[in-house]
Amino acid sequence: MVRAVVANAGYVAVVAVLATGMVLVGLEYWRRGLFVFGAGTGFAAVLRAFLPERRQGLLRVRSRWFDVTVLALAAVAILVVSWGISPLDT
Repeated sequence: MVRAVVANAGYVAVVAVLATGMVLVGLEYWRRGLFVFGAGTGFAAVLRAFLPERRQGLLRVRSRWFDVTVLALAAVAILVVSWGISPLDT
C-alpha cells in the first residue's frame, strides 16, 4: 500500500493542481484558473521528465519523450490562452 502511494505521489500532486484550476474556472476566475491548469500541466511534464521510473506511477503512459513533449506543448498552449483571455469585466 505504501509503495503505491509513493509511486503515485507525483500524479496525486498534479491532479490536485489541476482540480484547483478547475475550481477557479468554476468560480468564474477564468484567467487564474486556466493559468493554474496550465502550470499543473507543465508540472506534470517536469515530473515525467525528471522522476525516476519507479516514482512516476500513473504519469507514465507512453515513452518518456512523447509524454514530456505532449504535456509541455499542452502546457504552453493553455498558458498562451490564459494570457490571451481578456478580463470579463471589461
